[in-house]
Amino acid sequence: MKPILRSLLLTLAIGGIAAVGASASRADTAAPPDSQLIDTSHQVSDIQKKIADLRARGQSARAGALAAAANCGYGDSSQVFLPWGDLADYSLAPQGDLSTTSEWTLKHADVTSDANALGSNALSLGAGDSEAISPAMCVNLLNPTIRLMMKDVGGNGKSDVKVTVLYEDLDGHVQHLTLARLRATSAWSPTITIPIAVNVLSTASASGMTAVAFDFKVEGLQKGERLELADLYVDPYCSR
Repeated sequence: MKPILRSLLLTLAIGGIAAVGASASRADTAAPPDSQLIDTSHQVSDIQKKIADLRARGQSARAGALAAAANCGYGDSSQVFLPWGDLADYSLAPQGDLSTTSEWTLKHADVTSDANALGSNALSLGAGDSEAISPAMCVNLLNPTIRLMMKDVGGNGKSDVKVTVLYEDLDGHVQHLTLARLRATSAWSPTITIPIAVNVLSTASASGMTAVAFDFKVEGLQKGERLELADLYVDPYCSR
């Protein structure tokens, strides 16, 4: 990962992903009852209006540091979550199997060899402010969701992982939007399917793609508890 981008992501992490734009200031909208997902409809509507205004002027979105560092390659897709009733195809996100984490930004997070149903490596988030930011990747309208594996070790199921998408606004500035607060069980299992939401920004890009990264931050950990994450997958390009 380029030093400038890593520094930017670390700054966001240390600051708890401080608010960096009015369009994302309402990111923690209350979730629907009994849902781990955050209602992002207002933010996405704001983004769509801004895209329409930009395109009406015959302009395209500017690319910034996140786009410059994004990995646009995905491997073959498969029904990796079929054992849990998910018929969708998914592709492994860049470094999503954690076999290497050179492009991840980690804060008080360690890679472990705790085997799960899909792979053998996991991220262990055990400190109260543990956080992991994925490599930047390219998405478009054909990449609607992400999904991963998760396990709660030593807890009572009341802690969670806040999932935030980092994205570039139309001026190329990094913004953030909270997508979900995930709960885990004591055994490895898939998370809920998480809409990316801001992939709509690809319609304003000259390349037809937009860059995103995903921030995973623990909340409400008990003493001795840790949450483990593994196998980050994204819906593949349907056109591939």
